[in-house]
Amino acid sequence: METRVVLRATLLLYLSLATGGTALAQDEEIARGQALTTKLCAECHAVGRTGASPDAGAPTFRSIDDHTDLDAFMVRLRTGQQSTHPDRAAFHFSRDDGDAVVTYLRSIQGP
Repeated sequence: METRVVLRATLLLYLSLATGGTALAQDEEIARGQALTTKLCAECHAVGRTGASPDAGAPTFRSIDDHTDLDAFMVRLRTGQQSTHPDRAAFHFSRDDGDAVVTYLRSIQGP
Protein backbone atom coordinates (compact mmCIF):
# COMPACT_ATOMS: atom_id res chain seq x y z
CA MET A 1 0.00 0.00 0.00
CA GLU A 2 2.77 2.44 0.95
CA THR A 3 4.61 1.76 -2.33
CA ARG A 4 1.49 2.68 -4.28
CA VAL A 5 1.22 5.99 -2.46
CA VAL A 6 4.87 6.80 -3.19
CA LEU A 7 4.45 5.80 -6.84
CA ARG A 8 1.30 7.86 -7.17
CA ALA A 9 2.95 10.90 -5.57
CA THR A 10 6.00 10.50 -7.81
CA LEU A 11 3.80 10.28 -10.89
CA LEU A 12 1.85 13.39 -9.89
CA LEU A 13 5.07 15.30 -9.27
CA TYR A 14 6.48 14.22 -12.63
CA LEU A 15 3.30 15.22 -14.46
CA SER A 16 3.18 18.62 -12.81
CA LEU A 17 6.82 19.29 -13.67
CA ALA A 18 6.35 18.09 -17.24
CA THR A 19 3.31 20.26 -17.91
CA GLY A 20 4.95 23.25 -16.22
CA GLY A 21 7.91 22.94 -18.56
CA THR A 22 5.60 22.73 -21.56
CA ALA A 23 3.70 25.81 -20.45
CA LEU A 24 6.97 27.71 -19.97
CA ALA A 25 8.17 26.72 -23.45
CA GLN A 26 4.86 27.82 -24.97
CA ASP A 27 5.03 31.14 -23.08
CA GLU A 28 8.52 31.70 -24.48
CA GLU A 29 7.32 30.87 -28.01
CA ILE A 30 4.37 33.26 -27.64
CA ALA A 31 6.74 36.01 -26.45
CA ARG A 32 9.04 35.41 -29.44
CA GLY A 33 6.09 35.49 -31.82
CA GLN A 34 4.87 38.72 -30.27
CA ALA A 35 8.32 40.27 -30.61
CA LEU A 36 8.53 39.25 -34.27
CA THR A 37 5.08 40.55 -35.16
CA THR A 38 5.74 43.79 -33.29
CA LYS A 39 9.04 44.29 -35.11
CA LEU A 40 7.85 43.29 -38.59
CA CYS A 41 4.13 44.05 -38.69
CA ALA A 42 3.10 46.69 -36.14
CA GLU A 43 3.76 49.55 -38.54
CA CYS A 44 0.52 48.58 -40.33
CA HIS A 45 -1.29 46.00 -38.17
CA ALA A 46 -2.59 46.05 -34.61
CA VAL A 47 -0.60 43.08 -33.34
CA GLY A 48 -1.98 42.93 -29.78
CA ARG A 49 -5.27 42.12 -28.10
CA THR A 50 -6.54 45.70 -28.37
CA GLY A 51 -6.27 48.76 -30.54
CA ALA A 52 -6.82 49.71 -34.14
CA SER A 53 -4.37 49.01 -36.94
CA PRO A 54 -2.25 52.05 -37.86
CA ASP A 55 -3.18 51.35 -41.50
CA ALA A 56 -6.97 51.35 -41.64
CA GLY A 57 -6.90 48.74 -44.40
CA ALA A 58 -4.74 46.28 -42.46
CA PRO A 59 -6.59 43.68 -40.40
CA THR A 60 -5.95 43.40 -36.69
CA PHE A 61 -4.00 40.28 -35.82
CA ARG A 62 -6.46 39.37 -33.05
CA SER A 63 -9.09 38.77 -35.76
CA ILE A 64 -6.85 37.36 -38.46
CA ASP A 65 -8.39 33.90 -38.15
CA ASP A 66 -11.65 35.40 -39.45
CA HIS A 67 -10.18 35.42 -42.96
CA THR A 68 -6.95 33.41 -42.78
CA ASP A 69 -6.59 29.69 -42.13
CA LEU A 70 -3.87 29.73 -39.46
CA ASP A 71 -2.94 26.09 -40.15
CA ALA A 72 -2.30 26.89 -43.82
CA PHE A 73 -0.51 30.09 -42.84
CA MET A 74 1.76 28.12 -40.49
CA VAL A 75 2.59 25.66 -43.26
CA ARG A 76 3.51 28.55 -45.56
CA LEU A 77 5.76 30.13 -42.96
CA ARG A 78 7.31 26.83 -41.84
CA THR A 79 8.20 25.77 -45.36
CA GLY A 80 10.15 28.94 -45.91
CA GLN A 81 7.64 30.72 -48.08
CA GLN A 82 7.66 34.42 -47.67
CA SER A 83 4.93 36.64 -46.42
CA THR A 84 4.55 39.54 -48.82
CA HIS A 85 2.49 42.61 -49.29
CA PRO A 86 2.47 44.55 -52.56
CA ASP A 87 3.60 47.76 -50.89
CA ARG A 88 6.22 46.26 -48.54
CA ALA A 89 9.47 44.40 -48.95
CA ALA A 90 9.22 40.63 -48.57
CA PHE A 91 10.36 39.02 -45.35
CA HIS A 92 11.20 35.39 -44.61
CA PHE A 93 10.68 33.30 -41.48
CA SER A 94 12.70 30.37 -40.23
CA ARG A 95 10.65 27.31 -39.31
CA ASP A 96 10.95 28.15 -35.59
CA ASP A 97 10.02 31.79 -36.12
CA GLY A 98 7.03 30.80 -38.26
CA ASP A 99 5.86 28.47 -35.50
CA ALA A 100 6.32 31.23 -32.91
CA VAL A 101 4.34 33.76 -34.96
CA VAL A 102 1.40 31.39 -35.45
CA THR A 103 1.49 30.31 -31.79
CA TYR A 104 1.29 33.99 -30.84
CA LEU A 105 -1.52 34.64 -33.33
CA ARG A 106 -3.50 31.73 -31.90
CA SER A 107 -3.00 33.11 -28.37
CA ILE A 108 -4.64 36.46 -29.16
CA GLN A 109 -7.62 35.36 -31.27
CA GLY A 110 -10.96 36.39 -29.94
CA PRO A 111 -13.56 39.11 -29.88
